[in-house]
Formats: sequence, C-alpha cells, structure tokens
Amino acid sequence: MPSSVRVALSVTALVLVACSEPPTPPAAPGAPSLAKVRSTTPQVQLVVDVSQDTTAQNETPLAVNPLNPDNWVTGANDWNFNDGCAVNASFDGGRTWTPTLPNGFIPGLTEFTNDPAVPGTGIYEAAGDPAVAFGPDGTAYFACQAFIFSQPPFPIALFVSRSTDGGRTWLDGVREKPVQVSQWNGNGKSRGDNGQFPDHESIAVDVSSTSPFAGSVYVTWVQFNGFGGHSPVQVAFSRDGARTFSTPISVTKGPIRNNQDARIAIAPDGTLFLTFDNGIQGGKGTANYVSTSKDGGQTWSAPFAFSIYNNPVCLFPPFCFNISGAPFRAPSSYPAPAFDPVRNRLEVIYTDIDVDGRAKAFFTSAPAGDLTHWSTPVTVAPGSGDRFGAELSVAPNGRFDAMFDDRSYSGNTLVDVTYATSDDGGATWRSTRVSTAGFDPSLYGVPAGSGIRPFIGDYNGIVSLPDRAGMTWTGVGPTFGRLNTNLEIFFGSVTP
Repeated sequence: MPSSVRVALSVTALVLVACSEPPTPPAAPGAPSLAKVRSTTPQVQLVVDVSQDTTAQNETPLAVNPLNPDNWVTGANDWNFNDGCAVNASFDGGRTWTPTLPNGFIPGLTEFTNDPAVPGTGIYEAAGDPAVAFGPDGTAYFACQAFIFSQPPFPIALFVSRSTDGGRTWLDGVREKPVQVSQWNGNGKSRGDNGQFPDHESIAVDVSSTSPFAGSVYVTWVQFNGFGGHSPVQVAFSRDGARTFSTPISVTKGPIRNNQDARIAIAPDGTLFLTFDNGIQGGKGTANYVSTSKDGGQTWSAPFAFSIYNNPVCLFPPFCFNISGAPFRAPSSYPAPAFDPVRNRLEVIYTDIDVDGRAKAFFTSAPAGDLTHWSTPVTVAPGSGDRFGAELSVAPNGRFDAMFDDRSYSGNTLVDVTYATSDDGGATWRSTRVSTAGFDPSLYGVPAGSGIRPFIGDYNGIVSLPDRAGMTWTGVGPTFGRLNTNLEIFFGSVTP
C-alpha cells in the first residue's frame, strides 16, 4: 500500500482545518478495464527540439486542434529578452514548429519582443506561466500572466489571447489586445516578495458537442493575497470565445493560504472537475482536493480532500529541495486530472516521496458521480529513480497516457523523461524512455544576474490522440557563450 494512504489517518485533523468536509480514505477500486490490454513496449516515433534558439525556455503546456490532429501548440517562459510568454505551433504533427526567433512571443503583453531592436505592443516588464488550449471550432487560446516589478501600483494580471490560424498568429496587441481575466491590479503591493499575486493559471475549453456549455473557456488560478491571508482558488469563464470573461469566482474559503496548482477537467456533459493541492498552513501540497461545477463554472461544490501526501515533492530551493543531489527548481507535487469518458471517472496522477525516500508517481480515480470514494493509489510504472512532474491525459478510447521527469536511467543522478500508458484503467502500466539524453538540472538554468538560476520549470504537457500521445518538456540545447542557459522546449510523439 502506498505511504500516501498509510499516513491518511494521522493528518485527518489537519485536513478538517482546510475544508468544510473531512477527507475520506481512498476506498473503492476503479471500474474494470474496457480496453484490450497490450504487452508491447510503447514506441517513440519522434523527438524534436522545438525552440532551437540560444537562451532558456521552460514550462511547456501542450494542446492539439480537435479539427486537425497535425496542428499542435505549445508555450513557455522565454528568457531570450527578459522574460515573456513564448509560443510555437506545428502543422505537421510536431516535426517542425514555427520559430522562437524572431517573433515567437505572445503580442500585447510585454514592452519587448524576442528582438531587442523591435519593441513590443504591451506595457508589462515580464510575462510567464503559459497555458494553452483549443476550442471545438479550432480556435487556439493562450493564457499568460504579465507584471510590472519596478513602479507602483506594481500591476499584475492574467490575460488570454487567441488565434484563428492554428497558433501561427495571435491578437496583435494594437488593433486587438489580449483580454484581462483576473481583476487584481496591484493596489501598490502586487509583488512576489510579499506574497501577493495571481499564480500558476491553467486553461480548459469545453469541446464536447453534448455539453450545454460547449465552447466555454475556463481559466483557473490561485490568487495569493499575502503571507498571512487566504489564497482562494479562482475561476473565470467566457461564453464568447475569450472576448469577455466573468467576474472571478472563489472556489475556496477560509483562512487557508496555501492553495496551489488548480486545474480543470471537463466531462462530455459539461460537468467541471477542479483539482488543486493545499499545504494546510505549512509547506506545499499536504493534501489534494477536488470540487465540481454542473452549471458551467457559476457555482462549485465544497472542496473534498481525496488524497494525503506522505512527503510531497518540493523542488523550490532555497525554500525546499527534498530529493538527493545538488538543488534545482523543477515540478513539485501537484494533482494532474483527466476525465475518462469510457469509464465515466475522474483520473488523477501526482507525485509523492514514498517511505523508501524515492519520489514516485501515483495514480488514483473516482466515479464521476461519487467523488468521495477514490481507488487506492497505485505506483505508476515503478522505477529505480526519483520521478516528478507527472502529467496525465486520457484518449477517447479510454487509454491512459502519463509522463514524468525520471532519474531511473542514471543511478538517480540525471533527469530524463518517461512515458507510461495503461489499457486497463490504471491497474497496470507499460513505459519507455522518451528523451534521448539525460542531464543534471543543477548545472543548467535561466539567466540570473551574471550567472544562472537552476530552474527547469514547474510543469510539462501531454495530450492523447486515438493512436498516439504528444508531450512537451524542458531539456538541454547547445551552449552559447560561457553559461548553461540554453534550456529548450522538446516535443515527443509516442505510440502506445
């Protein structure tokens, strides 16, 4: 039994502080498989360096056009000139991508572009935390936060841009500007060093033809309101293709300030499932929570704690670094949800440090109609090294696709990427190494003054198609100059 289950009873009292309902220990096993189980090893078809430039990118969301499976979009934090939101699109299944240089930034946010000689069309000094999605009509959406460090009122806000040509071009920031989603405007105190900012947004679009809310765009984030105050999980929605957004709705209430990593999965009938983690007044990610909405995001159920961590992976030096080796910032523990239309279940993957000291990926699920009963978490494709940055996607036929950063191929020293897949509802998993070479993230990073800050991003991306899965992650490109600052976006395609 995973340690995350064994410690559940010892922390139940703490969970009562964080939510109006206590957690129920995972109980009911998942439904039986509806898919044919295969024994073959997944095959890597393609690994491509997407960004192919000279300076760091990290945090790599991924989306595919429902009208064209060869049309993919990814994004990144990009340090080619200060820090902006990079975007790349592919129209041939990921073999080639629109270039990062010279115009691979989302317009209308930053006052600069990738080219120092070409000014930007926005007012902000930096932008980041990219998230991408496609709508049912093939419109691409890109969420990004933008902020000003140097002058009051230190504005910071979330924005959404859109593209009608598959991600090749976006709102230019002059004739049409990205739409502001959050309503926090700084008020003289919106800075990261005092704990007041919106963070780690994600975006989801309802693409189901059977949903009464088809085409709705949902953005969720956590609004940090200071180190001593509540940090509510917030959701805003658009019914007009991201031209306007609703007033943000707070899903959580109370004194708890450590909510983080909110994401939304959508059922074919339009039901929304929102997962997030909560530190319960200390640290990051002590418990995972879920809330639901059946009216298109207007109201939400009381959050329910569905799993408890043994020792959540926390790779955020100098605040925390709890795996072996030299420290680096990388994806920590968070719940990654996906809806399974074949079994009518919500599936979740997350990472936790088990009692043997290794970070592992765990999988759990619950029936869509009863999110108070979750299956006992199982280890996904056990390996010998630390796993973190776990992401999950479900194919239309009920196949599960997962990915994670993995140190199993090098004596727990170098980071690679592993793909894992399940045909039997998560009971068993087959896996393969996707990356072509591992690297030590403590030796690579983003520009920081005259040196580097080891930081490979806080999340990766994976998307399932009927016959394959595509995934994006941060890897290492050629070194330019004296510093190892050329982190790159990589894309891989794998057939299960």
